[in-house]
Amino acid sequence: MSWSIINFGKHKGKTLPQVLFSDPDWFFWAVEEGVLQKKGALRSEEADLNSKARHIKIPSKEGPNMRAEYVIHRPTMKFSHMELVPTDRPHHEGSSPTFRKAVIDLSVPREIAPYDKLGCKSMLTSAKFYLFGSENARMTKKRCEDFFDDPDNFTIA
Repeated sequence: MSWSIINFGKHKGKTLPQVLFSDPDWFFWAVEEGVLQKKGALRSEEADLNSKARHIKIPSKEGPNMRAEYVIHRPTMKFSHMELVPTDRPHHEGSSPTFRKAVIDLSVPREIAPYDKLGCKSMLTSAKFYLFGSENARMTKKRCEDFFDDPDNFTIA
């Protein structure tokens, strides 16, 4: 797919896949506020990416029957981190609340707290580790776009 270039604001010159792997908080804020609704091709790309970013398939290399466990930092009640755990592993017991999903969902930090740059950064760190093999994986324009171009990365019907 040929992704449109953002021609305004702090992400000017980037594509939406790049924004999702650098500043997902901004992307989900833009979706909520309708920022991209009057931006032509960006509008349809936003809808596609909004769905994909919430339904990332857990990589098969992690083994069968895995779930994404999302941990909430008790003192702040904001997103702490995500890890992949076996479905049959008992739920976390402790002071930090958790919940599980069958997918990696980049929107979780924003769903928990409306503005959470640190939580989004932690989500990206966790996601890059599981999806690309390293917390420090370099997210080039091509790598971001190739990831969102591959329908095998998502659990969308």
